[in-house]
Amino acid sequence: MSAGEVSAAPRRFGTARSADRSRRRVYVLPTRFGAVFVLVVLATLVGCVNYLLSLGYALTFLLLSVWVVCAVHASRALGRADVAVLPPERTFAGQPAPLRVTVAGSVPGVPVGVRVGPALVWLDGPGEAAGLLTLPPFGRGPQRLPGLRLEGHDPLGLWRSTFYPVTDPNGLSLPTTLLVAPAPEVHPPPPPLAARPGLAAETRRTTGEEEVHGLREYRPGDAPRRIAWKQVARTGTLLSRTYDAPQSAALALDWAATAPAGDTEARLSRLCAWVLEAERRGCEFSLLLPAERLEAASGDAQVGRALDVLAAHGLPSLPVSPRRRWPAGPWSRP
Repeated sequence: MSAGEVSAAPRRFGTARSADRSRRRVYVLPTRFGAVFVLVVLATLVGCVNYLLSLGYALTFLLLSVWVVCAVHASRALGRADVAVLPPERTFAGQPAPLRVTVAGSVPGVPVGVRVGPALVWLDGPGEAAGLLTLPPFGRGPQRLPGLRLEGHDPLGLWRSTFYPVTDPNGLSLPTTLLVAPAPEVHPPPPPLAARPGLAAETRRTTGEEEVHGLREYRPGDAPRRIAWKQVARTGTLLSRTYDAPQSAALALDWAATAPAGDTEARLSRLCAWVLEAERRGCEFSLLLPAERLEAASGDAQVGRALDVLAAHGLPSLPVSPRRRWPAGPWSRP
């Protein structure tokens, strides 16, 4: 299973998993409505004592019993819930950061709320339920994600249960940090080229969009225009076209070439735009920063390394922060 994804296969919980659930700390507090409810019931009890209302006693203790039973329901709402978080593959400064969250093992018919900072989504469904949380924009560099918590309520909304997960259903630690790349410059100048010695330009080819190079098996996500429909009709197998283009030069993304852009952030934004342009062209590129150098290469791994280098340039690493078991926060309405 790839990092951050939740397997759709059924999970089996053994003794160790059951023991973990029995030790999990689920905090149960009354909601605002629940606090007002119990205050009204106590006021009714005082009236019954003053006026000796026998039927009033019955009603008062019935309402108090409902209040206590709802607390039990709220405590069980998160008893088996597990959450997995998949951060975005790329996050740029000044843009919202979408997080994909998946909840498994919740009580059927009882929605579970997943809150990350100010963002909250309620999930309910058979088996696993997935949703999208959109966090406010971050600045460039390593950023600490807000605390993750699960929320549940009883059917009447008198109590709220809260659980602060540390690991996902597979026992892996949930992500706590996010590396944010600089915002790419809008309408940047063309990236500089670096001549490549060797064979003639027309004899070297690389991945591109110019000429059909061959066929390969269809992969999920391939554009419909790349599918070779004639071959599909003839063979009954989905095939996609591959393209190539002349490889006469690589892109040389040099910090010195961005001097006209201005300050450090503007220069990083221009380099980020050039990296994305190199990815769009499918060509090799090298990256040279004052304290970092990436040799010429192409592909998703090269683009990912380049964005990470640009995101962390000139910024210190985040200090280790101990996880709080009881983060302070206001009560929320159901």
